[in-house]
Amino acid sequence: MQFLRSIVTWFESLEKVDSIQKWMPIILKSWGVVAYVFTLLMSIMFVVSVILQRLDSISSLLFHLVGSILIAFATIVGGTVVIMLIWNRSNKINILHDESDFTLLNIAVILIRLLGEVALIVIFTTGFHGLVSGVFGIGIPGVVSFLFNPFDSDLSMSIDLGMGIISIIVSTINGIIILISSYIIAALLNLVVSMAKNLRNIDATLSTEETMSDS
Repeated sequence: MQFLRSIVTWFESLEKVDSIQKWMPIILKSWGVVAYVFTLLMSIMFVVSVILQRLDSISSLLFHLVGSILIAFATIVGGTVVIMLIWNRSNKINILHDESDFTLLNIAVILIRLLGEVALIVIFTTGFHGLVSGVFGIGIPGVVSFLFNPFDSDLSMSIDLGMGIISIIVSTINGIIILISSYIIAALLNLVVSMAKNLRNIDATLSTEETMSDS
């Protein structure tokens, strides 16, 4: 029962802005580390699974191994960029000035930007996976045949490669749209914060002038 009460107490502490500013970077970094470790493990397991599935054919093994390594490498690179972004944005939250009225909104601005950036990396990496899967699923001869004579190539090969190309194009466009949208939303929220600060400063200035005039 005491444990449950401590959980409730922790949530009550989040009502204070300084508590949110303290815990948010910890939560973000913890999530980033867990996601990065998961990414590394899944990449290794993916390469190992490809090796185990292709042991009966050395030529097929080498070819698919190259594709799986490219996919694993892209996943690890994407995960590295994501965790670096999380670390950078967490540090920005840590150094926010103590403005009890606006700190929470400033944190929201940082998180919205981070969401768009992470979405871009994840979606683009997924599209790259599709492209590599399409290329290495049909083989280099199939790619060459499709590029030079697409109408005479095998239909399934053409579909695989075509879907891979579409995947990288669509994912890139979607990722950029999400990134721009998140930055626009963050900018609008930041504008609201700036307007609120200016209104508060004007109100404080008017109050000071009225006090001086009364005296």
